Amino acid sequence: MTPRLLFTLIFVSLFLSGRGYAQQTKPAAGDARRVSGTVSDAKGGEIPGANVSIVGTNTGVLTDAKGMFSVEVPNSQAVLRFSFIGYKTTEVTVGNKDQFSVTMEEDAKTLDQLVVIGYGTQKKKDLTGAISSVSHENLNLGGVTSNVAQALQGRASGVQVSQANAAPGGSTVVRIRGGNSISSTNEPLYVVDGFPSETGKDINPSDIEEIQVLKDASATAIYGSRGANGVVLITTRRGKAGKTVIEYDGYYGIQKIRKKPDLMNAQETMRVTNEKAAELGNPAEYSAAELASNVNTDWFKLATRSAVVHNHNINISGGNDNTKISLSGNYFAQDGALKKTDYDRYSARLNVDKQFGDKFKAGASMYGSRSFSQYKTYDGNIVPSNVLYGLLLTSPAIPAYNADGTYGRRKGRDNPLAWLLEPTNDRYVNKLNANVFAEYEFIEGLSLRVNGGTEYATTKEGNYLPTTLVSGEKVKGQASVNDISTTRNLLETYLTYKKNFGTVHSLTALAGFSRQSDVRDAHYTQVQKFTTDTYLYYNLGGGAERIAATSSRIEAKLASFYGRLNYGFKDKYLATFTLRSDASSRFGPNNRVGYFPSGSVAWRVIDEDFMKSNKVFSDLKFRAGYGVTGNDRIGDYIYMSTFGPTGVSLGTGSDLYGGVVATRASNPDLKWESTAQTNVGVDMGFLGGKITATADYYHKKTNDLIMDIPIGQWWGFSTQTVNAGSIENKGVELSVTSRNISTNDFRWTTTLNVAYNKQKATDLGGRPYIRTQTANPDGAVPAADFTELVVGRELSEIFGYVYEGVIQKGETYTPQPLSKAGEPKYKDLNGDGAITTADRQVLGNANPHYILGFNNDLAYKGFELNIFFQGALDYSLYNMNRLLMETYSGKDALDRWTPTNTDTEIPSNGYFTSKYGGYVNSRFVENASYLRLKTLTLAYNVPLKKLGMRSLRVYVTGQDLLTFTNYSGTDPEVNTNGGDANLRAGLDFNAYPAFRSYTVGLKLNF
Repeated sequence: MTPRLLFTLIFVSLFLSGRGYAQQTKPAAGDARRVSGTVSDAKGGEIPGANVSIVGTNTGVLTDAKGMFSVEVPNSQAVLRFSFIGYKTTEVTVGNKDQFSVTMEEDAKTLDQLVVIGYGTQKKKDLTGAISSVSHENLNLGGVTSNVAQALQGRASGVQVSQANAAPGGSTVVRIRGGNSISSTNEPLYVVDGFPSETGKDINPSDIEEIQVLKDASATAIYGSRGANGVVLITTRRGKAGKTVIEYDGYYGIQKIRKKPDLMNAQETMRVTNEKAAELGNPAEYSAAELASNVNTDWFKLATRSAVVHNHNINISGGNDNTKISLSGNYFAQDGALKKTDYDRYSARLNVDKQFGDKFKAGASMYGSRSFSQYKTYDGNIVPSNVLYGLLLTSPAIPAYNADGTYGRRKGRDNPLAWLLEPTNDRYVNKLNANVFAEYEFIEGLSLRVNGGTEYATTKEGNYLPTTLVSGEKVKGQASVNDISTTRNLLETYLTYKKNFGTVHSLTALAGFSRQSDVRDAHYTQVQKFTTDTYLYYNLGGGAERIAATSSRIEAKLASFYGRLNYGFKDKYLATFTLRSDASSRFGPNNRVGYFPSGSVAWRVIDEDFMKSNKVFSDLKFRAGYGVTGNDRIGDYIYMSTFGPTGVSLGTGSDLYGGVVATRASNPDLKWESTAQTNVGVDMGFLGGKITATADYYHKKTNDLIMDIPIGQWWGFSTQTVNAGSIENKGVELSVTSRNISTNDFRWTTTLNVAYNKQKATDLGGRPYIRTQTANPDGAVPAADFTELVVGRELSEIFGYVYEGVIQKGETYTPQPLSKAGEPKYKDLNGDGAITTADRQVLGNANPHYILGFNNDLAYKGFELNIFFQGALDYSLYNMNRLLMETYSGKDALDRWTPTNTDTEIPSNGYFTSKYGGYVNSRFVENASYLRLKTLTLAYNVPLKKLGMRSLRVYVTGQDLLTFTNYSGTDPEVNTNGGDANLRAGLDFNAYPAFRSYTVGLKLNF
C-alpha cells in the first residue's frame, strides 16, 4: 500500500461526513403548525448543519446549507433548542411566531481551555509553540495498555511509538520528530505532575487526566538540556469539589498469537538435512531409526498458549472548595503468550490539594508500584537462553520429553522447551515517587511556588540455571543476583507574575531555580556449584564457587536557572521568550554550563477586523518559533579517563604482575549535544468549530554529536569521545478533527493525525562512514555489516548485497568464477567483474517516513463504537528469521535449488557457505509499511441512575485485529535491537511473538 493511496483513502473517508440527517416524528394533534427560520452566528454568517430540536420530543431537523430550517411544532408552548459544536446551546419558546431568526453565540471554552506548558498553564488560544494534547478519554478507550507510551500510540501527530518487543512488560520506543543523536538516547523527557521522572512512561494509564506533548524548541526550551527529544507532560487525575465519586474500571481478556512461523515437520526436516549432507559429501545427519520414528514435535505450539490478561482500577475522588483528594489503586496482570513470561503490577496513587485562605495553597502527589516479571532474552544473539532462536531452528525430530519425563536431547544439547521452562529469571521492580508543592500569592498576580520531590526505584534480577539443563549440570547449578537502586531528588522554586493592562496588554513572567541530584547503586553476585537446586537464587552462600562480585556507584547533579516571558497585545499578537541555563556534572569542566534560548510568536488572524465578514474560518492562527535545546542523557563520567586491570611480564620466564592501565582518553572540553529547531504552524477552525486542523513544518539540526573518533595509537588509545558531527530532521505534521454529525441521538467524530519526517547526517566528524553489524545468525559464521551511515543519508539504513537469484547448472557468471550451481548469485554493482564488498548498497531505511493515526468515534443513544487505525509507512526491516527458516527449518526450504528443482530463487544450501556476497542482502530486506486496526471497541452505557449509580459502561474490545502489510514476518513493528539502537534499528531476529487481544470490561461510576 503506497503512502499516496493510503492518504487518499483516509481523506476521502474523513470528509465524506454526509450532510447530516433529520429525524422528525409527527406532533400531537392540536394547534400544531410548521415554523421556519434561519440560524446564524454573531457575524451574520449562516450556520449549516445546526441541530434544531423540540425539547421533550424526538422531533428534530438540521439546518441546510444556507442555515435555514423548517419543523412542525405541537403547540405554542413548544420550546425550540438550537445546538451546534463550537456554539452555546440556545432555547426559544415558539409562542405565536412562525418565523425565527436565531443568533448563536460562540462557546469559547475550547479555546480558553488551559494547557499545561511546563512550570505553568496557558490558554489554548494563546499557545505559540507546537503542542499536542491527549485527554483521559482518548487514552482509555479499551484494549490492553500497560504503560503511557502504548496508550499514546497514534494519538498525537509527530509522535512515533513502537513496541521494541511484545513481551508482557516489554519496552516501548518513543520518538518525537525523529531521532537527534547517534550515541545518546532519543527518548523524550517525561514530566509527571511537574516531576521529571525516569520511569514516567511506565505509570498506570488510568491515573492520567491529560498528556501534553511538547514538540518544538519554543515549547521544550524551558527544560533546556533535557528538551531536545521532546517533552511529555503528564497530568494525573486530581480531586474535584463536590460529592465523592467512586469509579471502577476493569477488563478481562485473552491474547492469541497473530502469526505462527511456517516450519517443516520432522520427516521434511530430516529429509532436507540428509540431502544437504549428501550433496556436500558428508554422512547423513539422521539415522534410519530416526527416519522411521513418528516423533514430530511442534516446538512453537508447546511453547505458546492463549494467555489471560486482566486489569482492575479503582479511583475515589472528591472534596470541597478547600480540600480535594484523589486516591487510586490498580492491579494489572498479563500472562505471556510465550509460557513462563508473565508480568504483573500493583500500583497506587494519592493526590491531595489544600487551599489555606485566599493566598496560600499546597498539595502532594504520591505514587508507588511493584511489578514482577519472568523475563527472557529476546535480542539478536544465538545462545540457548534465547528461546525464540531454538523454537525456530530446533529439529522437530527431537522429542520434547523422554519416556521417563526428562527433556529430550540430541547431541548433548537441551531442547528449547527445557530452556524456556527450567531456568528461573525473575525481575522485581519497586518504584516510589513523592512530590509536594506550596504556593503563596503575595499580591494579585504575583506568586511563589516551591516544588520538592524524590523518586526511588529498585530493580532486583534473580537468576538460576538448574542442573536439569546440560549447562547447569556442568557447573552444578549457577545463581546470580543483580540489585540496582536509583534515587532522584529535586527542589525547584519559581516566581510567576501575571498582569493584564486593560484590554490591550497581557503579561506573564516566570523566573526560577532548580537543583537535581541522581544516585545509582548496583551490586552483582554470581556463584555456582550448589548441592541442590532448591535454593534457586535465594541462598548465594550455598554456592561453593564465586564467579563474580561487583559493585558500583554513580552520582550526577544538575543545577539550573530558567525564565519565560509571555506577552499578548490585544489577544491577537502573541510572543513567548524562554531562556534556561543548565550546569551538569556529566560534562567536562571546560563546558559544564549550557544556555538554551527560544522565542516564538503567533498571530490570531481570526480576531482581526477584516475577518469579521469571513464565512470560512471560525479560527485562524499562525505560529512561528525558533530555539535551542540539549540532550544530557549521555551516561556519566565519559569525559574522564577510565582505568582497567592489566598484566605485565618483566621478561622471559617472569611472573605476570597485575596492574592498572588507562582504557579511555579524557576530554575536559566535552559538552552538550544541542538541537536548534525552527517551527512554523497554523491552527484552523471551520464551520463554527465543526472541523479543526493544525499543521506544522519543522526543521531541526543537532550539532556537537557525541561520538568516538579514531585517533592515533601513539596516544595509547584507538578512539576519543568528542563533540563532532551533526544530524538534520525536517518534517510536516497535520492533525484534523471533524465533528461529522451531532444530533440528540447520534454523534460521529473523526480524528486524523499524520506526520512526515526525513532525516540525514550532515557531518560525521571527518569519518567517511559508520557501520554496525548484525548478531551472528549461525554459530558457523561471524556477524556482518548491517547498517551504514554516511553524510547525506539517514540513520539505520540497511546496507548489503543485491540478490540476483541462483546460479544455474552450466551457467558461467564471471563475477563469481568459483560458484557452483545452486549457490546464491549477487549483482556486480560497480561492473568490475568481481563480487567484492564494493558491491554493496543501501537496501532500505529502518525509520518510517510517515506515521499516522485515524480514529472514529460513533455514538447512537447508549451505544458507542470506536474504530482506531494506526500505521507507519515507507520503511524496511531486515528479516533474519526468514533467512534462517529458508536455510534450515521453514517450509520454504522445501523449494530450495536442486538439480531437479531449478525454477526457484532459494539456493541449495543457504547463504553462509558461498565465497561471494553475504547473508545481508536484498532478498531479506522487506518493505514493512503497515496500517493496523489497533483497537475496535463496542460499548453500551447502561441507564442505571435509579439504582444510585451515575453510569455503567460495558464494552468489548479487539486489539491488533487486522494488519495490512506486505511484510512476511510476524510483526512489522518489531525492533530487535531495542529502543537505543539509533544506528542499527530495523532487525527482526528472535523477537517475542506478536498477539491479538480480545477483552470485555466495564466502567462503573457511583
